[in-house]
Amino acid sequence: MLATPQAQQYRQRQRFQHEARQFFAQAERLPAGERERRAQALQRNIDAYEGAGELSAGETVLLRVALIRATVADPARQAELVEALAARYRGEAERRNAQWLQQQAQDPRFRDYKRREQEIVAEVMAMRAFPRGLSRDEYLRQRLQAERERVYR
Repeated sequence: MLATPQAQQYRQRQRFQHEARQFFAQAERLPAGERERRAQALQRNIDAYEGAGELSAGETVLLRVALIRATVADPARQAELVEALAARYRGEAERRNAQWLQQQAQDPRFRDYKRREQEIVAEVMAMRAFPRGLSRDEYLRQRLQAERERVYR
């Protein structure tokens, strides 16, 4: 069982997490050369896990920011690098979001849902009372959920 690829991957991931925790706990006390070598190794692992989809963007950003803080002494330079990192991830998120929106716009089910969504919102906003004592927001949420389920069946 321990020789399976899944078990090996799990142990590698555990080792990565352990090494990352150790590095961040010890970074201040490490000689500059050792700190740089370990930071680069950690960076390669972060790149690999991110590329494989095994780290979320949030986890990756947190690790990369921690690496910057552990390896760059100048606070002004740290701020520059962190801002560049944030800009990179914002740009990537915007690109993925635009790609998703374009994909959705071409989906006839999505277009049907968006048309019905406007009708449902207008209808609910015109109502004065709602079934089962629900609030307007809850009733609207339920109606939109039901419509999504109908469209995407």
